[in-house]
Amino acid sequence: MKELAWVAETAAESEAQGFNPDGRITFDDGPFAGFIERVPVRPGIALYRVEGTSSHAWTLRALGDSPAGTLVFGTMLGGAGAIEAKGNERQIWRGPGRPYVLSLAEREIAYRLEAGEPWRAVTLLLEAEALEHLASRDGLPPLARAVLDEGQLPVSHLLESDRAVARAASDLLHPVYRGSMGTLWRESKALELLAHQLDHLSGSPPRSFALNVRDLVRVRDAHQQLVADLRAPPSLEALAAQAKLSPRRLNQGFRQLYGMTVFEVLLEARMKMAHVMVLERQDIPLKHLAWMVGYSQLSNFINAYRRRFGVPPGRHRREGGWE
Repeated sequence: MKELAWVAETAAESEAQGFNPDGRITFDDGPFAGFIERVPVRPGIALYRVEGTSSHAWTLRALGDSPAGTLVFGTMLGGAGAIEAKGNERQIWRGPGRPYVLSLAEREIAYRLEAGEPWRAVTLLLEAEALEHLASRDGLPPLARAVLDEGQLPVSHLLESDRAVARAASDLLHPVYRGSMGTLWRESKALELLAHQLDHLSGSPPRSFALNVRDLVRVRDAHQQLVADLRAPPSLEALAAQAKLSPRRLNQGFRQLYGMTVFEVLLEARMKMAHVMVLERQDIPLKHLAWMVGYSQLSNFINAYRRRFGVPPGRHRREGGWE
């Protein structure tokens, strides 16, 4: 989808803005105070994050093309309002955790929001090429398959609240990493959200995808490749391609063997190495140590280390380990 601008409007005023070079719109002078952010996840998949509020009832809509065959998987994390899309009934929601699925289908779509309700939402937009890729690798629920086969099919459904969907969406709304780590984390978390959304849309609980012996060997090989160079690990897509598995299948294999996703395994390997080096290599400055385990920003490394071990690395080094 190529938006020309997003428009926030009330009955009395309107404000239109386009994305800046960083993929962000900030509304601060009109009816809506908040932001919209668009980040590419991989070809044909984009992540949108929205957060803000208005003192008056207001509407948010995109100006630009809405190509057929494009599907939106969203999660309302806060606020109340309705989704209006030509060809479908109004979808009204109140309260957090409501997933929804929406086809663009070359039509105007409006989000109508209630006054004073802080609105937070996370959305994954999948173009036809991305849906086709999913269909060929992992299959699609019937409704998503129908949108792909009949591009202008008007779809707009609010789904029942789902904890797994809400948790993954909430994580994406407030990312904890930046830089190269943030890119890998965002891709992994977005694919996790997409997997939950597809399972939820299919109307069945998450399925158990036990891997066969051949695939488990591929997962073990992928694990070795992932941790071979913690400074520059392969992306999830590249790692999956090398393993001849889909990214979703590879993550499932990592959970089956190691109890963690690909990203979580990488993070644990980095923290284990960092822990040893903090205690045993007193001669290495923390900034260089952070770089050696794959962090370009010292602050990201310190935050990750504190989350894992309960204390920042500098204090851990001074105290010589656990008290």
